[in-house]
Amino acid sequence: MINLTPFSLENPVEVSQETFNNLVQMREKGWSHCDSKEECLAKLHYLRTGFSQGKIAKGDFNEREKKIVVSYWNRGS
Repeated sequence: MINLTPFSLENPVEVSQETFNNLVQMREKGWSHCDSKEECLAKLHYLRTGFSQGKIAKGDFNEREKKIVVSYWNRGS
């Protein structure tokens, strides 16, 4: 299981490796678009893991993280 909210002690969101992979691969409306909370959290987890491993430059990371979060927030507007 992958914990998508590692700092949330009371409300952890965990998904299987297979579900995580499926969520991260969703790109129908662009990689930054998320249809569910789990998809958004999975993509943020994937992005943050890549950044912490040095695979993504800080500027690219900030831009991609912002796109994911803003896209998810704005989906209800």
